[in-house]
Amino acid sequence: MSRKRASYPTKRTMNLFYKPDRTTKPATIALYILFGLVCILGLSKFLVYDLWMEAKQAQQTLDAAQAQLAGVTAELTDFQVVQEKYSRYSATEEERENIPRMEVLAMVDSAVGDARMNAVSIQGSTVQVEFSGVTLAQTAEIVRRMEESPIVAGTVVNTAATTQETGTLVQASVLIQLQKEVDGQ
Repeated sequence: MSRKRASYPTKRTMNLFYKPDRTTKPATIALYILFGLVCILGLSKFLVYDLWMEAKQAQQTLDAAQAQLAGVTAELTDFQVVQEKYSRYSATEEERENIPRMEVLAMVDSAVGDARMNAVSIQGSTVQVEFSGVTLAQTAEIVRRMEESPIVAGTVVNTAATTQETGTLVQASVLIQLQKEVDGQ
């Protein structure tokens, strides 16, 4: 076998096509500048415009709050008159400490029952009750019912007297010391 020489490809023509470098031309520079402006514009939306709109919205909220404050301040110009009317019609500190009179009268009425009530006097936290037409045993039962009430701190029977005309029926005077209701009872 003969050894032939291997043939390698060879270039027999010349390529005269030349691509010029256009990166230095004004059009390319203009594209780079345009790209830079678009990037700056995109960043300015987040870094400038959004912050500016947020500040504008906060200023509008502040203006609305100041207008509301001015309206409330204008309403408070006659506060002294309103406070005077309120203090005239509201309960005083002493009255708030007292037990409601209707509650006391309801307790006395339910405890006395069928007996004839002659007088009831309420002053502060004490109640003076006078009733008649009951026996001594009924008087003791009335006093026991009064003491069962949560608004009663204690009772004292001042007098329980009878007269000749009424026989065994007595006239009683009871002093009741009131207290605020205790939640645990």
